[in-house]
Amino acid sequence: MKLSILLLVAVLFMAPAIRLLSAARRTRQIPELLAALYFLGAGIGLPLRLYGSSIFESQPELASTVNGLGHLFFASGVIAMTIFTWRVFHPERRGARTFAIATIALIVSTTIYTLFSGMGSAETSIEMIATNSARLIPTYWAFFESYRYWGAMRKRAALGLGDPVVTNRFLLWAVWTAAVSVLPTASLGLRVLEMLVSASGTSVAANEFLQPILSGLRLLFLGVAPIAVVALSLSFFPPTRYLDGIRARAADASSA
Repeated sequence: MKLSILLLVAVLFMAPAIRLLSAARRTRQIPELLAALYFLGAGIGLPLRLYGSSIFESQPELASTVNGLGHLFFASGVIAMTIFTWRVFHPERRGARTFAIATIALIVSTTIYTLFSGMGSAETSIEMIATNSARLIPTYWAFFESYRYWGAMRKRAALGLGDPVVTNRFLLWAVWTAAVSVLPTASLGLRVLEMLVSASGTSVAANEFLQPILSGLRLLFLGVAPIAVVALSLSFFPPTRYLDGIRARAADASSA
């Protein structure tokens, strides 16, 4: 795999991680720290996993070690995301705490089982499909809560009772979490198809069947990935003109 892709993935996640760590150090708030841990885990774990997969054929032992570390970092990141969503949106609700604990238990158990079974590099194995499925729960939950809260904040902002910049930030976070949920889900669906086709033993027909799906997945990635990058950039590094525009539109709407 090209070094540029690995660096791009690392920078995409590490830049907000550094920003959030600085904020957590300044404010001493847990949510900022948890969000930083998510981006750190993803920023280290995903490039390690990508690199491990790229050298699996030539250096299987090194690939297994690198991929295993990637699994541990990324699993830690999505666990932090789970706690973040619970603490930010439903800190007092027992049901949300139970859901968070169950999600963390599922992520830990599937990750441990996959690593100890030696299937950490087998993307089309049942173990990896179960592990990746468990890791999607935190981002889908974060998307649901962010989108729901954005809707409530938008109504308040329309009445002049809410900060339009904060309202917009919830929208951006919803867009980002939707993207990092949809893209892995589509990839996971392809892995499931590959596993089913491989089990059927019809490799030639399988290749013809999967090629259009793979092309569609590439188009989906090309369409969604830039939107996700823009949403993430505007969440943590918004230009002054962008913020001024949000405030100006809110002022015009409230005075209309």
